[in-house]
Amino acid sequence: PMLAAALFSRGWSRLSLTGVRARLLLSEWRGFPGDRIQGRLRLVNRKPLPLPWIELDQVLPEGLLPSGEAGVKGTFRFAASMRWYQAVQWRIGLVCVRRGYYRLPPMSVTSGDPFGFYTRSAVLPPEAPVLVYPKLIPLGRIGIPSFFPAGDERSESRLFPDPTRTVGVRDYRPGDSLRAIHWKASARQRRLQVKVFEAATTRRIALFVAAETFNGGTADPDSDFEFALSVAASLAHNVADQGASVGLYANARLADTGQPASLPPGGGRQHPAAVLELLAKVTAVPSGPFVPFLKGERRGLGAGTTLLIILSRVPPDLPPVLADLKRAGHPLVLIRIGEGDATPLPPEIPCHRIGRAEGRKAEKEAERPNGCGPSGGPSADAGGGR
Repeated sequence: PMLAAALFSRGWSRLSLTGVRARLLLSEWRGFPGDRIQGRLRLVNRKPLPLPWIELDQVLPEGLLPSGEAGVKGTFRFAASMRWYQAVQWRIGLVCVRRGYYRLPPMSVTSGDPFGFYTRSAVLPPEAPVLVYPKLIPLGRIGIPSFFPAGDERSESRLFPDPTRTVGVRDYRPGDSLRAIHWKASARQRRLQVKVFEAATTRRIALFVAAETFNGGTADPDSDFEFALSVAASLAHNVADQGASVGLYANARLADTGQPASLPPGGGRQHPAAVLELLAKVTAVPSGPFVPFLKGERRGLGAGTTLLIILSRVPPDLPPVLADLKRAGHPLVLIRIGEGDATPLPPEIPCHRIGRAEGRKAEKEAERPNGCGPSGGPSADAGGGR
């Protein structure tokens, strides 16, 4: 009888995890710091053999915390008994703590025979990564003005009509928007007439983050580098809201590919989200020096593209490149994060310095054409003149 019981238990244990599937189902796979993501852990037993007991563990990476009674020290842990062909599920919650690209470790399931003599464990394939975007900061709070109003320049080409400026009417054509119909003119002409709008140019903004000018390699969520990514995300959100095309470039390795971030300016509803996704994947490890990176990416920038460069220290070989970009017709704006760097810049390049105070509250000095001067006046430090 003892031998029979042992063979029975061993055979049951071998079959216990056959046909067992587990899935992590989240309402969102993206969020901002402080967001709570709701979800479910679903476990299915797809075989005619019941499971008197089964345990499931899902470890969470740093930057994501479990919420609820089942979350203990960064791990979801559940136990249940299951009949044949039964599915069970548990509600869970995740708290996004800080920016990052988080690959969820594989889930671990453990089961065995009814007596607990033999146990078996298996690792199930991991789910999709969770992206936590940088925190968005109101630009007024950190003293950055709205640099780039869109649609304020006349253009000979009618690529982007400005609905606030009507220059005439024409006959209705299939595909015209009903909002553009000129009802009074249609009544006079006794046929549908649509408004003809004056065209306006759309600004193209290229955000550059000079990763190697910060203290690279650190994962400190309170570092100047993390604050710089929040500034970049806030600026991208701001200029996209104004109708500008925005792109992102950063000489930092991405968490999923190891390559630097390179996203040309583009429009559409999904493009600002693509910028945020890149910023979530950016690591603090530089991919190389910034100046060669800037020279390589400038070749793909269209004429007149505005370059917004976010950095901490100014590399010695950067000022000549900035002057060359200015002569080539690229509007430039520099944003310096932190204090202490006094490298002189060409006087025609606007520069704004942002210093982080306690509680990550940023302040900006009194605005002036070149607010990052080496010394003297309010440009010497972030709190000057206050």
